[in-house]
Amino acid sequence: MSFLIEAATSYALAQALFLRLLGLIYLLAFLSLLVQVRGLYCSRGLSPIAEQIRAIEGRIPGALRYAIYPSLFWFCCRDGALLTAAALGVLLSLLLMLGVFPPLMLTLLYLLYLSFTSLGQRFLAYQWDALLLETGFLAIFFSLVRPPTRLMIFGCWFFFFRFLFSAGAAKLTSGDPNWRNLTALRYHYETQPLPNRLGWWGHQMPRSFQKLSTLGTFCFEILVPFLALGPAASRLTAFGLSLFFQLLIFGTGSYGFFNLLAMVLTIPLLDNRYLRLLPESIALEAAGSSFLSFACTAIFCIFLLLNLIRLIQLFSPGFGPSRLMQILGPFSISNPYGLFAVMTTQRLELVIEGSRDGLAWEPYEFKWKPGDPMRAPRQAAPHQPRLDWQMWFAALNPQALEPWLVNLLYRLLEGDKVISGFFSKNPFREKPPEVVRILVYRYRFTDVKTKRETGQWWSRELLGRYPPLRRDSGDSGSGLLIS
Repeated sequence: MSFLIEAATSYALAQALFLRLLGLIYLLAFLSLLVQVRGLYCSRGLSPIAEQIRAIEGRIPGALRYAIYPSLFWFCCRDGALLTAAALGVLLSLLLMLGVFPPLMLTLLYLLYLSFTSLGQRFLAYQWDALLLETGFLAIFFSLVRPPTRLMIFGCWFFFFRFLFSAGAAKLTSGDPNWRNLTALRYHYETQPLPNRLGWWGHQMPRSFQKLSTLGTFCFEILVPFLALGPAASRLTAFGLSLFFQLLIFGTGSYGFFNLLAMVLTIPLLDNRYLRLLPESIALEAAGSSFLSFACTAIFCIFLLLNLIRLIQLFSPGFGPSRLMQILGPFSISNPYGLFAVMTTQRLELVIEGSRDGLAWEPYEFKWKPGDPMRAPRQAAPHQPRLDWQMWFAALNPQALEPWLVNLLYRLLEGDKVISGFFSKNPFREKPPEVVRILVYRYRFTDVKTKRETGQWWSRELLGRYPPLRRDSGDSGSGLLIS
């Protein structure tokens, strides 16, 4: 054990760079959240946190509710408190980037982001939100001992290994034939939540190239992670290949800060010799007593055990102490990972339209998700437009409207100025419509020839529509009518 708690001085620069870049990720996350809090979680938002708290109080007794939904907003959930918390997250992120007392900054940032995700419902339930919280919790203890101990550094390597390997293993164990026969990327660029222009071009590649790319995905996600556990040269290779892989994903899709955070997780793979260009002044001042080194190393031992359990659960879901995982779940200390384990093979879109007379209809255009077939797909990342993303999930099951979507329709009928900020085109800014409706389309990317001749990025086919919702009607219009 004494060897494991020895200081790994050759990773002092990696430790400092990792923490500062984590501050950048927190900054991106809180900035993105700050511009959406009012429309999502304030009193006039689509999923007000105050209403969520009242609902929890009505069904969960006593102090148990605080353990299941840990959040600072139990003390105050007024609009001003929510906006202040997001703005404070921005400020603390900047301080962490500047190296100002990292343990305190990391603790406060973790608590603030956990407060939002705990009560944020589905709008804050993405894998990168969980990954940021798990990384942020780990980083609190990683920052307390400077330089880190050998086992703490190995814990960072193994966390990166487990995160990346889980992505590939989840695809194989899901049983989805599109991954197993290497056709998944034939659909992915077109059906991913928020495609971009490079994704459109990726979709145009020959099927043989798509199969080769799918095989490459497995190499990056299943083989490369093992390099992260090897000697220095092996870890350097893992760093370079993983960086390249995450840049490819970032360039062909929009997943918020996810890919940037994955890149930050590769930093502990590098020792000082690979970071010679960095000024030595960024290294944190040595700190941590023998007892603190022992305590933090012990916590990393527990963290390693949790990672190992999660790894085994990929192949044996019933393995491990389920009760412990249930307790840790609300705090996002240990999370499962694996995006797109089952590939979506067709793209459905919900298009919202409004009308003043029920005859002439005008569409609302979202800022990021597909709408007008003539509009080019846009790059949203590192911003995370949470309503646009959730519209993609809502379209996966168009048979019924979720409560937040019905709430959105009513807000449009009211002409709510906060909600209209989610749209790039609102044809009813001056006066709200008398009636709104939702149309369900199947969208497909056009080919190069069609794009050149018509200018269209998308072709679409009307599949059905919901009954119109009128301002003076209590009907939610939830029944889908097939065209």
